[in-house]
Amino acid sequence: MRLSQIYNIVHRNVGFQSVYARRLFASTNTAESKDEVVDITSADEKPIFSEPDNEEYHAEIARKRNKSRLSPEHRNILMGERPYDGPKEWYHNTVKYKKRMLGRYGLKADEPAGFVWPTLEEIKDAQEYERVAFPLSLQERWDKLEDARRQKAEFIKKREAEILVKLAKMDQWTAELNAKMEKKKADMEAARLRKERLVAEIRRHFGFNISPHDNRFKEMLEQKEKEEKKKKKEAKKKAKLDRLTLMVHAKVKSEANPEETAAGGKDQDSKKSTE
Repeated sequence: MRLSQIYNIVHRNVGFQSVYARRLFASTNTAESKDEVVDITSADEKPIFSEPDNEEYHAEIARKRNKSRLSPEHRNILMGERPYDGPKEWYHNTVKYKKRMLGRYGLKADEPAGFVWPTLEEIKDAQEYERVAFPLSLQERWDKLEDARRQKAEFIKKREAEILVKLAKMDQWTAELNAKMEKKKADMEAARLRKERLVAEIRRHFGFNISPHDNRFKEMLEQKEKEEKKKKKEAKKKAKLDRLTLMVHAKVKSEANPEETAAGGKDQDSKKSTE
C-alpha cells in the first residue's frame, strides 16, 4: 500500500472522530443547560443609571456616536456650531470674520456684539456713498418710479392700440399678399411661356432642333430678348404719349369752352350735395 493511501485513510478516520466528539459534547452541554436552575432572586432589583450631569460621560458617548470621520472643524459646521474655538489663521482676528461669525452663530460665537457697530469714519464713508449713489430723496425716487410706471402703462396701451389696428387690417393684408403671390406666379408663367416661344422661334429660324447650349442658340436668344425689350419700351413710350395727348386735348377743350366747364362743375357740385 502506498504512503499517500495510508495518509488519506488516517486523515479520514481522524476527521470523523473529531466531528463525532463535537456533536457529543454539544448534546451534553444542551442537556446540562436544560437541567440547570437559575436563581432570579439573586439579580439586582434596582438598575444602575448613569449620572445625568456628568459632562465627561456625555462627551464620551458623543465621541463614540460620531461615525462620520469628519474633522472637528467640519463636524462643528455640520452641527451649526462655530468651527474653531480659537483663531487658527490671521484673518480669524479681523473684524470682518468676527462679524460673519457673530451673524451666523449668534452668541455661540463668543464674540462681543459691540464691535459690530461702525466707527465714525465708516459712518461718514457710508453717508458719502449714499449721497453719490442715491442723490435723490426718497420722495423724488418714488415720484420717478411712478413716472416710469405711468410711461410703461402708456406705452403698453399705445402698443395694444397699434396691434388692434393691425389686426383690423389683417384680412386686407392677407388679400394683398395672396394677390402679390398670384401676380408673381403669373409673371413666372408668362416668362416661361415667353422663353419657350423664343426657343421655338429660334429653332424654326435654324430649321432643326438646336441645342440650348450651342453658341448660335445663345446669340440668337440674346438678340431676340433685345428685340422684345425694345418693343416693350416703344409700347410704353407710345402709351405715355397717348396719355399726354389726351390730357392736352382735354385742357384745350376746357379753355375753349369755359362756360360749359363751369356749368359741368356746378352740376357735379349739385349732384354731390343731393347725394
